[in-house]
Amino acid sequence: MMSVRVKKKKEASKDEHDGVKVSNGLAPIEEGRAAKGASEEDSEEEFYDVERSDIAQEVPANDSGNSDLAPNSDSQEPFVPWKEELECLVRGGVPMALRGELWQAFVGVRTRRVEGYYQDLLDQKTNTSIGEKVDASNKPLGLAPEKWKGQIEKDLPRTFPGHPALDEDGRNALRRLLTAYARHNPSVGYCQAMNFFAGLLLLLMPEENAFWTLMGIIDDYFDGYYSEEMIESQVDQLVLEELVRERFPKLVNHLDYLGVQIAWVTGPWFLSIFVNMLPWESVLRMWDVLLFEGNRVMLFRTALALMELYGPALVTTKDAGDAVTLLQSLSGSTFDSSQLVLTASMGYQAVNELKLQELRKKHRPAVLAVMEERNKGLRVWRDSKGLASKLYSFKHEPGSLSEKLSAEKAGRMLTNGDAYLLEPESTDFEGYMSSQMVDAEVDTVPNLKEQVSWLKVELCKLLEEKRSAILRAEELETALMEMVKQDNRRALSAKVEQLEEEVSQLRQALSDKQEQEHVMLQVLMRVEQEQKVTEDARIFAEQDAAAQRYASHMLEEKYEEAMASLAEMEKRAVMAETMLEATLQYQSSQVKAQQSPCPSPRTPRADNISPSVNQELPQDAPLWKKGLLSRPFGLGWRDKNKGKPTNLEDSNDGKPLNEGPQYTTTPPKDANELLVPDK
Repeated sequence: MMSVRVKKKKEASKDEHDGVKVSNGLAPIEEGRAAKGASEEDSEEEFYDVERSDIAQEVPANDSGNSDLAPNSDSQEPFVPWKEELECLVRGGVPMALRGELWQAFVGVRTRRVEGYYQDLLDQKTNTSIGEKVDASNKPLGLAPEKWKGQIEKDLPRTFPGHPALDEDGRNALRRLLTAYARHNPSVGYCQAMNFFAGLLLLLMPEENAFWTLMGIIDDYFDGYYSEEMIESQVDQLVLEELVRERFPKLVNHLDYLGVQIAWVTGPWFLSIFVNMLPWESVLRMWDVLLFEGNRVMLFRTALALMELYGPALVTTKDAGDAVTLLQSLSGSTFDSSQLVLTASMGYQAVNELKLQELRKKHRPAVLAVMEERNKGLRVWRDSKGLASKLYSFKHEPGSLSEKLSAEKAGRMLTNGDAYLLEPESTDFEGYMSSQMVDAEVDTVPNLKEQVSWLKVELCKLLEEKRSAILRAEELETALMEMVKQDNRRALSAKVEQLEEEVSQLRQALSDKQEQEHVMLQVLMRVEQEQKVTEDARIFAEQDAAAQRYASHMLEEKYEEAMASLAEMEKRAVMAETMLEATLQYQSSQVKAQQSPCPSPRTPRADNISPSVNQELPQDAPLWKKGLLSRPFGLGWRDKNKGKPTNLEDSNDGKPLNEGPQYTTTPPKDANELLVPDK
């Protein structure tokens, strides 16, 4: 898929260079074999052998895919069923061990590679034909002075200082890589930030593969970005500004109010491809998606994601310098690379290559017009500078100019054959200067308006450069302060981690205390409820006890009343029995008195009297029945004298009755019992 993308770009310019030679497979991965010889370690050779075997397995599939897609390569890229899955995996993060090989595959190093070309560039043996063979759009390689060498030497120590991989050998490899690309593409040569690109690639892959990867990135991905005019970079800044104005109008209005241009911050982002602008993990994750997609869409998406993340903070700034510094510092602390890539990839899917191409077509004419106007102003400025240099040279070296004028006049005189005396030098100089001034005025009068407009543009540029210089000075001051504090950062970071751990422990303890307090409150509430229930039960029990005491007291009173009434009734019963006994004794005495007069011969015997007495006794039976002796309670006189015989004669003169029948009076056992005579 990646090789097809590279082949399409080459077939577009196939008519200009027909002799393109493409190798079918990556050469054996040898990092600096020409310079280092056999000094490589065995571990590195084993690592590269593993990579070589992995690449060899991928080659047949890619070759078959390319052979099938050759007829339709001009129309569009082939449909790959696993492309969406691969895209999700790339957005999720490429493993660090495979990042170098995958970047080479994304850029299409296997298709770009030309055997021996890199070494020819280093040996300075390349000529125009070789240069045209690789890239016909580049200018022919000549013997022009390589002005970029000094800048490369200055930037080498600044590239990832202190990194163990960029020691003396690493810097030599970086120097060779940058030199080879500057000779390969003289129209670009060397630009600042290319040293970081090359250094990053050298950390992930061998030297020659890093060269072909760098060539693919700058020549294809960022074509026109690093040229002298930087047209594509300016066009992309205008496109990004329109996208930001469309999606974040409130933020743009605030920045316009502060006088901040978005390009002041986003320009370095795009030119450096976010290297040294974001944390390394975020840079690598962004590069993964950028190289996989094969265009600059991820640049715009990442910039929009950063605006979305830090836009609310920018709205609170009060000054242009504060806004720029805050955005730079916040973007430099974007350590959550997953959130950044997810926001950029999923939140801005509408920003695609088709839309960007339309916006570029819209803004490119304006950039070209400004460039043309600037070129015209530059020509006018150069003409005026030439006239000023002539005046300056006459002021400081008048003899040389007068000698030149006299020599020219003498030559004209000798040529025309005229013989006349030479005029004074002053007269010749005045005439020459007047003629030069007239010619200059005639040439410059039509261009005065253009010169004024160009001067205005230059003044605006100078003002912008002054602002940027002030901001840069502030940044350098901040960087200096950070460098001063850099020695204590590790201790501070360790202390911060310790404090964070203590804070987490304190928070955990606080949460435990709060949980315990909550449990205690629940227990106290439960106890309070139980206490309330117990208090209610106690009050109810006291009320019940009081009611029972009152009922017991009432029962005692009723019992005393009943006992009093019972005693009174017993008294009445005793009185009644006493009266009954007296009555019975009286009756019995009367009966005895009637039955026992003085005996006479006419008096019937006791045997004759007994039946009558026995007949009269039943008549007295109802008296026993109607008496009160039938009560079951009380002790009467009968109970006391029970079992004692009663003689009727005792009541009479105290004499025993030996004659006649004797009767014993006993209390009846029931109401119907009568007196039974004793025999």
